[in-house]
Formats: sequence, C-alpha cells, structure tokens
Amino acid sequence: MQQFTTVFIDIDNTLWWFSRNSELALETTFRLMGCNTWCKSYQVFHDHYEHYNHELWQLYNQGGVKKEVLEVKRFEQALEASNYCCDDVDELATAMNSCYLDQLVKNHHLLPGAVELLQYLHDKGYQINVISNGFKGVQERKLADGGMNRYITHVVLSEDCGITKPRPGIYDYAMKLCGAQPQDIVMIGDDPTTDIAGALAAGWHTIYFNLSGVPCPTAHHTVTSLLEIKNLL
Repeated sequence: MQQFTTVFIDIDNTLWWFSRNSELALETTFRLMGCNTWCKSYQVFHDHYEHYNHELWQLYNQGGVKKEVLEVKRFEQALEASNYCCDDVDELATAMNSCYLDQLVKNHHLLPGAVELLQYLHDKGYQINVISNGFKGVQERKLADGGMNRYITHVVLSEDCGITKPRPGIYDYAMKLCGAQPQDIVMIGDDPTTDIAGALAAGWHTIYFNLSGVPCPTAHHTVTSLLEIKNLL
C-alpha cells in the first residue's frame, strides 16, 4: 500500500460494539419503563424499534430528519406498532429515549482488537481521528469510557459541522481540521455507504470492516477482523 499519514475510523460497529451495547440498553429500557405490562413480548417491540430506527437513521444520514425528531420518533413509532394505545405516547417515547441513551453509554463492549489496533496505529506514527454521524456527548463518552480517546487526535462529528456522512462536506471539514490531503488519508469503517462510498468520493483510501457479512466490492481492501488491518498499515 501507498504511504499514509492520517487514519480516520468510524466509531459505531467499527471500534465501539454498537449492536451489542444497543441491544443491552434497549432491553433494559423496555424493562425499566414497564413496557412488559402491556406489550406481549420484548421481541415484538425490539423488531419494530429496529425497523423504524433504521429508516430514520437513513433519513438522518441524508439530511432528511433532525436529530431531535429521530430520537423520539423511533420510540413513538415502535410503541404504536406494538399496540400501545394510551394518549401519552409522545411523553413515553421521550422518556424511553432518555433512558435508552443513559443505558447505552453504561455498556462498554468494544469490537475485538479495537484498542490493540489503535495502539498499533499510534506506535506506527499515524494521526488517528474518528468520524461519525453519532450524537455529540454520546460519542465522546463512548471513546472516553472505552479507553480510546487517548489515541484520538480529532473527533469529527456531523453535529459539529452540520453535515452527515456520506455527504461531501463532512470530508472537506475533516481534511481541513487535520491538515491532510486526500492521498494522505485512509478510512476504516463498517458501512458501505456512509463510510466507504463517502470516503471514496472524497478521494480517500478505504478499508472496509465487514462486520455484517455484506460485501463492499468498491472498497480498496476488506477485512473481517480489526487486527487484519495491521497487515495493511
């Protein structure tokens, strides 16, 4: 591979094990908010939540919905689809979102090899940055509680620049912040669209972390474990 100076890494499901931590947080929220008293099973609510959360995040990544709407609407739609019939659905959805976010950052599971990879890249002299559409405060706490922030030079969040991945502006913002040119940068991420396609359009080199089993043939390299990246950088 060519020589790079700068690495950008996605946070959720690349370093921080979002799918596992979110599952734990959602199940705890369901229990703490007493949803088992009216919903026939957690799995019913879970399936509706995942469906609507995915739809809303796709809209958010395209700039089609605001953060504040996404946070509450995903719970509101899941509640209604799970046959919650009371008039306080908005209030319950808001309370559930607050509980979920609070529980989410209490879980600290990282993807296997995350810290070892960061230490390796640090020792090799790369400037390590993260880039994410995740919410400010929540993302920063994930990095701190997971012991990863000591390796990170710049935290680039869509909320800070007002532009979400994969839209071009966030990559321009990231390059200006770190003072690197496209040919200097390699992007590591798990999402073929928000991580790989966006970085490719910006002229960055790409390493696709295939956590989901979905191929991404456009990426320069594909790995199935983070420690494989040590053979590439």
